[in-house]
Amino acid sequence: MNSTLTGAVAIYLTQVRAELSDLPPGELEDVLQDVTDHLTEVAGEFDAEPTLSDLQVRLGTPRQYADELRTAAGYPARTEPVSQDYLTSGWKALRWGLIAGTVGPFFVAVSIFAWSHDETAFFGLLGLGILFVAAFLGVRALHGNDPRIVLDTPRGAQWATAIRGWIDQVPPNVRYELVTIGQPVWWVARGMIGAGGFFALFGAASVTVVGAVAGAAVSIWIGRRTQQDRRWLWYVVPLNVVAAVAVPAFLAAAYVGASFGFLDNYNDYRGTTRGYEPPAKGVVVNGSTVSNIYPFDAQGKQVAVRLYDQDGNPISMELQDCATSYGQESRDTTSNLFPQAVVVPDENGDVGPDNCKETTKAPFVPPPAPATRTTSSTPSAVKPSATPTPGVTLTVQPTR
Repeated sequence: MNSTLTGAVAIYLTQVRAELSDLPPGELEDVLQDVTDHLTEVAGEFDAEPTLSDLQVRLGTPRQYADELRTAAGYPARTEPVSQDYLTSGWKALRWGLIAGTVGPFFVAVSIFAWSHDETAFFGLLGLGILFVAAFLGVRALHGNDPRIVLDTPRGAQWATAIRGWIDQVPPNVRYELVTIGQPVWWVARGMIGAGGFFALFGAASVTVVGAVAGAAVSIWIGRRTQQDRRWLWYVVPLNVVAAVAVPAFLAAAYVGASFGFLDNYNDYRGTTRGYEPPAKGVVVNGSTVSNIYPFDAQGKQVAVRLYDQDGNPISMELQDCATSYGQESRDTTSNLFPQAVVVPDENGDVGPDNCKETTKAPFVPPPAPATRTTSSTPSAVKPSATPTPGVTLTVQPTR
């Protein structure tokens, strides 16, 4: 049927089709094409868009018009009117299609914006389950009839008329471009987003790209198949609704991700990062906090020193001795004198305030210091035996 017909003309054509629904499908389409052309000519004779009453005065009721067509084409008269079972099947198929196209996509949309991965998987599977079950029941409700029987129901005819009215608002040249170019592009987009999103949802990121390409191929095949068998519409239309939600969400996420990526690169260029966190207090080496320092001289003997940074600020750590560990909170709890005393178990293996023991002895044996070359007999500043961590200058001040 011609989608350019609107209003009462489209409803009249739908009612005529219902009266001729017993004809073979191929012959029915040929007859309806002639009827469409005739109705277009008749509608053009009115100054304004005709009403159903105007058309019935001019052409008779849809049944009378259909009977005249039967007589003119030599078809036998219809012995029974459009049965209630016929209309009931059309309404049931339409109802299940509406459930598949609204409830299913709703839960899929909820899964896209869910807070956790578990919620995403649950609502996504729930939505797809409702979609496919409702679509299957909708096809079963047809009972082998042509899928267009949904247009023979009063509700289906009203909605079809409304949709045709919206389509008529689009200029003909734009409609042509949307069908010839936009439709194949949409098939590819929905297949790639749908399949890629499915694999990504269940953590199979390694095959997401391959799945997206395969999804595009399957989507194109389904689109072509739907043009031949309209029963596929019960599955394709709801999936189109899902894709209509998922594609913009995917593009928005990609845009936001690209924006944050740009900010990350910009902040890296400026020497900072978007997720910058201040370093932990104290001394940090290779990402680990240092709790004590045990200095040794060139001969491998442990010494006591005070440490300062390049600006003369003391490099201090929290004290770990008995006084700090067991109660004397009023004293200074940091010191830059190393090694610092730490609490150790007594001879019985106990640690506590009553018999607290502490030590400054290193809990390890230092490796041999590397040999150093002397180039002058003039005493020089004491140099550390190990290379300090880059970015930290240590001033060593032996204690008396």
